[in-house]
This record gives sequence, structure tokens and C-alpha cells, in this order.
Amino acid sequence: MLKNNIKYVVGMLLATVFLSACGSSENAAVSSSGTTVSGAIDTSVSDAYASETTEESQEIVSDLDAEDSVSEDADKDSNDTLVIYFSANNLNDVDAVSSATPMVGEESAVEWMANIIHDEVGGNLVQIVPSEDYPLEYDATADLAKTEADSDARPTFNNLDIDPTSYSRVFIGYPIWWYRMPMIMETFFDTYDFDGVTIIPFNTHLGSRNGGTYDMIRDREPGATVLEGIPVSGSDVGKDSSKEDILKWLNGLDLD
Repeated sequence: MLKNNIKYVVGMLLATVFLSACGSSENAAVSSSGTTVSGAIDTSVSDAYASETTEESQEIVSDLDAEDSVSEDADKDSNDTLVIYFSANNLNDVDAVSSATPMVGEESAVEWMANIIHDEVGGNLVQIVPSEDYPLEYDATADLAKTEADSDARPTFNNLDIDPTSYSRVFIGYPIWWYRMPMIMETFFDTYDFDGVTIIPFNTHLGSRNGGTYDMIRDREPGATVLEGIPVSGSDVGKDSSKEDILKWLNGLDLD
């Protein structure tokens, strides 16, 4: 009986030592995988899992880096500013009656202003192109502009290929014709609702300055914020002093 008891005690001691060794091995496997798993662990499966998890993590990080890169590129390419203008590119003398656009080299006067603004503020630059050309001759252009104004006409323009209301700030340029905006600009403001947009007008003229058109824009776009624009006399277009006036005006707008 004693012998049997001794064998039993020895057996229990050996079993305890064996289980302790197994427990140490199991803990080692848990530690190497970094994952708590109940029961026996196959280290080959654990290593495969750890390897797969690492690869997935690397892929996720790689995807995030790619998204960040795309986001940075989008930020570089995006600019929430639009410079848009209308100009009937008359090639004759300055229109003393309707301020039809004189030319500065290859640029029309309003285009000259638009390019200075665009060079300074960036963003997109778009021209409003009438569906039907205006005459190049002074008298014919003046007569047509007068007819349009008297009849409250709405001349159409070509597809802009952009939505001007999708920008948060829009510079809008035009000449003064018969002491008001060209009627095609009325079509423009009838077409688009600039609620929540900041509009910054600019124009050419020959004595009537803005002709009250900035207030007209405020009346037509009550949901927009219309800043004070800048008028440039057609006779001063192309001069360095006028360019300096435009740049000074832009700096005073506090657009940042």
C-alpha cells in the first residue's frame, strides 16, 4: 500500500512538472503571437496569422498614405475662386457712348483686367461668350446694345462648362454699355443663383465709372455678399498705373 502511495505521489509530481512545462510553452506561444488564445496554440498557425495581420496592416497604412497623397494633390489643384468676364472684343476706337471694349495688344480691356486679377488670386478663368457674335463695328455694336437695353433683352451665351455658383468667391467683369451692364449680364444673373457666394465685380467705363451696377448686382443677387468692385476707364486700360490700382484694390479686399 505504501509503495502504491509513493508511486501515486511520484506520478502526481511528474504530472505537475509536465503540465507546468506545457503551460510555459503555451505562454511563450501567446507572447510571440501577441494574441491571447485559449487552449493549445499551434505556433505555425500563430506565426502565419501574425504575418497575415502585419501584411494587412501594411496594406491599410499604404492605402491611408495613398489617400493622404490624393488629398494633398486635390488641395493643390483646388481653388475656390472664379474669375469670369464678358467682353465684346470690338477692334475699333474706344466706345465713348457705350464703352465698348478697346484692345490692349491681343487682349480686350475687360480681359486685361481679368488676367491681372487671375494672376494675383489664382483659381479658374472663364469668358462669357455670346451665342451670337456682336458686330465689330462701333456704330453697329452701339446700336445693338441700345436695342437690347430698350427691349430688356436677354441675349444667350455659350455653355460655360462650369457652375459659377459652386465657387465661394466669384470675380465678375464686364464693360458699361449705355450706362448699365450689358444685357447678357442680366441673362447671366437670371441664370444663376449666387446665394452664399461672395461676388467681386470689376468693369471698364468711359466716364460713368460703375454706372450703379454694383448695386444692381446686389438687387439681383440678394443672397450673395457683393463687395465693392473696381472701375477702370477704357482710356487707362493697359497703363501701369491702372494695374497698380487693381493690385492695391485686391490687397484691400482681405480675401485670405
